[in-house]
Amino acid sequence: MRLLTTVLCFLVVACATAPLAFSQDFVPTPVEISKEKVNVNGEIFYLHKVLPKQTLYSISKAYGIPVEVIQKVNPSLADGLKAGMLLYIPQTTAADTTAPAVGNSTKQTVEQTSEKPEAKTEKPQRTVKKKKYKKYNVKWYETLDDVAVKFNVTVDAIIALNDIDTASGKRIRGIMIPDKEFISSMQSGPSVKEDSEVTPAAQPEAQSIVAVPPGLKRTSGAYDDGPYVISVVLPFNASRLTGNLNAYAADFYAGVLTAAGQLKEEGLMEHFVINTVDLSQYDSSWDMIADGALKGSELIIGPISERDLQPVAAFAKNKEIPVVSPLDLNTASLADGNPYFYLFPPQSDLALSHQIDRISDNRHAPESSITVIYEDGTDSSELTLETFHELTEKGLQFNKFKYDFLSGRGIDNLMSQSLSPTHTNRVIIPSMNEAFITDALRNLNLIKSSYDYRIEVYGMSRWKSFETIESNYLHALDLRLAMSYYTDYNDSLTVEFINRYREAFNTEPTSFSYQGYDILTFFVKAMNTYGKDFPAAIINERKNLLQSDVLFLPVAPGSGCENRAFRDICFTKGWTVVTER
Repeated sequence: MRLLTTVLCFLVVACATAPLAFSQDFVPTPVEISKEKVNVNGEIFYLHKVLPKQTLYSISKAYGIPVEVIQKVNPSLADGLKAGMLLYIPQTTAADTTAPAVGNSTKQTVEQTSEKPEAKTEKPQRTVKKKKYKKYNVKWYETLDDVAVKFNVTVDAIIALNDIDTASGKRIRGIMIPDKEFISSMQSGPSVKEDSEVTPAAQPEAQSIVAVPPGLKRTSGAYDDGPYVISVVLPFNASRLTGNLNAYAADFYAGVLTAAGQLKEEGLMEHFVINTVDLSQYDSSWDMIADGALKGSELIIGPISERDLQPVAAFAKNKEIPVVSPLDLNTASLADGNPYFYLFPPQSDLALSHQIDRISDNRHAPESSITVIYEDGTDSSELTLETFHELTEKGLQFNKFKYDFLSGRGIDNLMSQSLSPTHTNRVIIPSMNEAFITDALRNLNLIKSSYDYRIEVYGMSRWKSFETIESNYLHALDLRLAMSYYTDYNDSLTVEFINRYREAFNTEPTSFSYQGYDILTFFVKAMNTYGKDFPAAIINERKNLLQSDVLFLPVAPGSGCENRAFRDICFTKGWTVVTER
């Protein structure tokens, strides 16, 4: 009875002190009213970024807006409040019945409200005839340097035309883009302030169609005037989409901006401007196209996912605009019957064929023998059958050795009988089973060290991510991999890119950053080299980039192209990894 009384007393004390302990552990982050506003179909909203430990209740109290109103305007809250989210907060409580649900089923066009620059009296100015400039709403993730690169102008010109006080610390929103005449006036004489009127940017006029082989019909000639529009379509607010690829749109775009800045320094962006389209501001790609976001494009990069890219690919085919699928391998089917479609990432299932092509190129080398080692019970697997088929189709003689790696040790003696003691053994292991691969490499290493056999192993790119394989096996067996992506950090161009990226964004580039850089660099250089005939000219031309190699080949006559280039790397005896060209 005394024990029961003690337990009950403990529970009473624990329950009484639990709220106090919780309140001591959790201290809500203070909520400050956002200084950023957006206009959604005529309604004004605060754009609030959620900080760690902020609650929906504290946000509601700070803005004086009921919780249910905020939930109604932001359907994404159905999955819970998360740090980093951007919430639309109605400016007045009247919005609880009139505000549309941002990002829901109806289309919204969101534009940041601009603040009229304060007049400055200290600068001598004279008024000239009324001039029209393009209006641009600066995105939340952009700096003036980004905008200057995008429109191929200078930061100083943007500041001068818009009377921006850079020392004020105010958020820069709506600005006017200076033209060449304004920039020239800055360079040739005193500052001239013009009465300006904002109008949409004029789009390039359609030109006569000429025939270019094979199956492509486009305007031809050089890019000698302009500006010509390169549209980059990305979902910057990717909560409505699925897949990890979408989460890195900002990294990809940062790579694009880095490339644009370098190309501008090299004089290759003179005739081009980048039109950045935030897909998340539309309900679908169809709405984006209907809104005219891609009008006048000379090249389209993106969107990322197959669902979003399908309407864009159809639009591009109809308008004869080259369109690049930057990341998603599932978009390969969109190349069928569309000669203007380019799938940039190499498909990993083509790597095996590439490896066997390399072996075939060496078949006339003296003292060469080919052996396929595979797991018992996988005779009819797709990877094993494909290996046999590719070797047979190329007329290559080969040996087979299969075994169950769970049967115990001593397999190396049997395996050695399928290898040549005098020839260079080119060994293919068509498997993604990490345990089997580790065991096969261990046995091959035993054979090499015990009998001094010459062995080269050709493997799959995914092996590089396996954690249980002994590194010394890879180097001892001269492992060769065909990589869709591989970055050589000893390359001077890679080092230069990293330094530029760090300086601009104060962080390290990801693989998506490299991808954005490579894609824009490749196509802008092709457009400068070949002019408007570049879609046909880049077919069957190999280029080495930072992270990827490029070799576009048509998937079928009259269809689009896929990248068939792989980066060949070899693990050498000196504990280094070299790129083989």
